[in-house]
Amino acid sequence: MIKAILLDLDNTLITNPDHIFAPAYLGLAEEFFAERWQFLGFSQVLVNTMRAMMGLRDMQRSNINVALDVIENETKRTQVEIWQAMGEFYQAAYPSLKSCIVPVEGGAELIATLKAQDYAVIIATNPVYPAEAIRQRLVWAGLNDDFSYYALVTHSENMHFTKPDPAYYAEILGRVGVEPDEVVMVGDSIRNDMIPAATLGLHSFHIKSEDNPYFGGTLRQFSTLVKDQEWLENLIPLQLTPSMIEPQLRGNLGALFGMLAGVKSHFWMQHPDPNEWSILQIVCHLVESEETVQRPRLKQILTENNPFLSESKPPPGPEAVPCHDEGYHVAHDFLQTRTESINFLRTLTPEDWMRPARHSIFGPTTLLEMAHFTAQHDRLHLKQLCRTLGNCT
Repeated sequence: MIKAILLDLDNTLITNPDHIFAPAYLGLAEEFFAERWQFLGFSQVLVNTMRAMMGLRDMQRSNINVALDVIENETKRTQVEIWQAMGEFYQAAYPSLKSCIVPVEGGAELIATLKAQDYAVIIATNPVYPAEAIRQRLVWAGLNDDFSYYALVTHSENMHFTKPDPAYYAEILGRVGVEPDEVVMVGDSIRNDMIPAATLGLHSFHIKSEDNPYFGGTLRQFSTLVKDQEWLENLIPLQLTPSMIEPQLRGNLGALFGMLAGVKSHFWMQHPDPNEWSILQIVCHLVESEETVQRPRLKQILTENNPFLSESKPPPGPEAVPCHDEGYHVAHDFLQTRTESINFLRTLTPEDWMRPARHSIFGPTTLLEMAHFTAQHDRLHLKQLCRTLGNCT
């Protein structure tokens, strides 16, 4: 059952040719910071921030934090100075780029139709720009610029991955609380939208589709398809493959750190209900489950011949003492133990992924299915975490 629609922004909801917008954007930034800071070469600094956000990096840090580190290092300005100047740039100079943008007809109507049919609508634009830049582009597209109108709007301040990394899409799933086969990605780029979405197991609709293997058409044609809901409801889930697993495990980490950003120290131990875990207990459970259940179970399937997998013991209740006093320390522990699991999975051969096992609840299964269950277990508790925080998207 489809629950969420991901809509790309550039060249999907707005016509925004890269060969026009990118030079205009970089030239505008070069001019602004040459005057503001007497700094020459800021356009190249921005290019370097893009490369850093798209490269290997610390999954605990949001894209904007990665970008600020690069700018700080190359301009020798403090991050407070940088943030203030960037705010002025997006308020005073950036609006002039509206002339590069043409709205795509039917975007607002499509979003209204999807919301009326109770689909979660996500603006899944490449999160290399801050929130204010995306807000302005929504206005230029003739769309609602109130982020609360959508299930999620991705930008550099709330995301930890970028396109074309499939983990970007997995982070969205973790934040919104849906499974890969419950989502359709609508976008124009084969490289940034179609391939990574399919790699993760999402359905896809390619805008301006000619001579490629991805089903698609115009935005108007997609809108026509979804109005009667029959097309969406008849989509067949993609077959589970090993390539779907690692991006989910990494993306779930990004979703976790995104949810925990800004949690004050006195909130970690609070219970939304006497019968519910605190934030700290949820994160402790993720660590303990990874170390004592999830990874050991996968290793057991790898080393034993068709092993019988017992149901894991029930976790401790809300009255239990948490595993540590400091929440962010526990979150970092989860990053470390999850990285160990990912490194283990990277050693598997195609034959290893299909090794059989017998589960006391699920019946006959494979290492691949149980690895996917680990990702689903993450998302189950990410949903719980968002309810506890009171900020479900």
